[in-house]
Amino acid sequence: MDFPAFTEAAPLTALEIEALRSLYTTLQDLRHEYESARALSHRFYRLEETAQVYTHGRALTHHPDALHRLGILSDRYERGVGMLAWRHASAATVLGISILDRLVGGRPAMTAAAITALCEEPTLGRLREALSIPCTDLLVAREPDFRDRYEDARRGLLRSVEGVVENAAQIGDGVPEDAAELWAGRLSQFDRLDTDPLYDGILGPLLPFADHFPNEVDWYLRQSRKGALPQPI
Repeated sequence: MDFPAFTEAAPLTALEIEALRSLYTTLQDLRHEYESARALSHRFYRLEETAQVYTHGRALTHHPDALHRLGILSDRYERGVGMLAWRHASAATVLGISILDRLVGGRPAMTAAAITALCEEPTLGRLREALSIPCTDLLVAREPDFRDRYEDARRGLLRSVEGVVENAAQIGDGVPEDAAELWAGRLSQFDRLDTDPLYDGILGPLLPFADHFPNEVDWYLRQSRKGALPQPI
């Protein structure tokens, strides 16, 4: 899906549009690269398992050893791409929800400083706050079936964010155990290389969820101009 062509008549500032476009286009590449990195990592481990079978009992194991090293390197790359994708997907989610929420609520445009801040990785608490807004309050221009699908996704992501905090509290290694401190921090602050990535289980569904907000903003504005909303802007 392409980034929408917002017209000058849209009640958005140039910076709001630029911010939406910047994170949207960035996520397109990061999403594909993350999928490729995951596939590469899985491929090396499958090859290693095969090599271990045919070299079993032999004195020289250069092949499985090399593939094992490649697997470790690919894991590191996958994790780096995953963290980069998390930072941008979480920011795109909060930015998109914030802009759509202010349009639906009829509030004035945000300041340049506020928009710039929303383009950075949010705290887990800020992400939870954004995901706590029901889709019935955001996707007012959509049919009920469409809203229900995204509402299910929203609730799942909200549960996953809460799971991130629960998992982070058990890491140790300088990561706080207090929930309030964890909600006030960012996932990237608490992730540790010797544990499973904290974004496991949430990044996959968050990427497509974050992806759809520029088009939801565009759809809302189109329907509003047609007078197809309960309270047109």
